[in-house]
Amino acid sequence: MSLKDKEKWNAKYESTADLAGREPSQWLADHVGLLDGRGKALDIAMGEGRNTLFVASLGYDAWGVDIAEVGISRAEALARENNLTIHTQIADLDHYNIEENAYDLILCFYFLNRRLFEGIRKGLKTGGTLIFKTFTVDYLKYSGFKREWVLEKNELREAFSDFKILDYQEADEPENEIAYAALVARKE
Repeated sequence: MSLKDKEKWNAKYESTADLAGREPSQWLADHVGLLDGRGKALDIAMGEGRNTLFVASLGYDAWGVDIAEVGISRAEALARENNLTIHTQIADLDHYNIEENAYDLILCFYFLNRRLFEGIRKGLKTGGTLIFKTFTVDYLKYSGFKREWVLEKNELREAFSDFKILDYQEADEPENEIAYAALVARKE
């Protein structure tokens, strides 16, 4: 990530309220039954914090990291409004190192940096859960994304094949102009 990325995301958050909405990702909400609310959670590329706030409301010691201060400020304000405690960090995710053996839950939604796969693997405690969803190569027909920003077919499943896969989905939804892979997995 770069200063240009930081400026781009800050401008997006400044131009609209609730860029991604306030409700948690549907993929996360659909799997809430797998979450016990105990321990420490990390939300990578937290944006305005909708998923960070959701897991904090479940009882997790919730941590979020993002490059955009505007998004983080909004998340912190929403946490205060809802009497929730979250911890935030502004960081360039190209150079971010996930603390080893520290997390019971790691979330990553609509952000891809393959360098972080190993950090996620090491950052989760044994028995910890990963919930991940991001764009696939089919999304290129709907967007101006670069191929390096999207997953290849089955790449996410293969990247975490050493975990117990609890749920996995790949979809191409032309009516919504979105294509993604979504994973829920447990580190054994």
